[in-house]
Amino acid sequence: MKESALNLNFTIGEVSKILDIPIDTLRYYDKIGLLHSRNRDANKYRYYDLEQFDSLITIRMLRAMDVSIERIQALLQDNSLNAIRRLLSDKRQDIDRQRTYLKHLSHKLDVLDAQLQRFDNTEVIELVLSHPCWVLLTDSIMESADHGLGGKVQQQVRRINAREWLAFCHTISIVSQEHLIAGRYHNYLYNGILSTFPMEGDSSVFQKLEPRYCARKCVVIGRDDYAKMDDHYDQMKAFIRKRGLKIADHSLEVNLYNQYDNHYIEIYIPVEER
Repeated sequence: MKESALNLNFTIGEVSKILDIPIDTLRYYDKIGLLHSRNRDANKYRYYDLEQFDSLITIRMLRAMDVSIERIQALLQDNSLNAIRRLLSDKRQDIDRQRTYLKHLSHKLDVLDAQLQRFDNTEVIELVLSHPCWVLLTDSIMESADHGLGGKVQQQVRRINAREWLAFCHTISIVSQEHLIAGRYHNYLYNGILSTFPMEGDSSVFQKLEPRYCARKCVVIGRDDYAKMDDHYDQMKAFIRKRGLKIADHSLEVNLYNQYDNHYIEIYIPVEER
């Protein structure tokens, strides 16, 4: 008499090959009680039946969604669908957030690639319309007498959900319009963090920089060569004067990319007609 399909037994090695689940993982599931093997022979070999295949497929699906072992155990013990439906709703929201994140990441890669291409010719100064961005500003770290400034910035970042925002950020330094005109290029008004990832709804922490016309120059300097920034600022001011424009606001230094020995910086100086 033929054996019923549901009574077919498979060794742990056969299950591992069929479902592509490592043997060590199956043994672990058995040990912690997530899914016991149904039968063992005289040699204590583990055997699974077809019904347990469904359970293992369910477990693998949940693990693929990064559900913890503890939560999977609770879901399998639940005799209703309420918990799994809540889980699916939460996961759907996570996926939507990831889609947004990946969309911004793709855009960031395109923008950063275009920005780095400009460093092929650092002699170029051009008039551009800046992109909107969001900044978190602090007093100048180099000039502030507040020794707890770094901790305060950390508290500000922790107070908000800024993981995605920080993934797209650059450090910045701001020279005031007054110091810029006077040629005091290292008297920073603010330091901070800038990101192109939108961060709306917390004006107490973030400030949005609206698009505006600026003179822009790409600068490569060594780690200890910040004094060379003076010459680049002087070139930009000469460019602005030659075109009948004037400095309209504070300048912005954006640290785009740092190597051990080189810093790649974009300088923006807002301009307007005289």
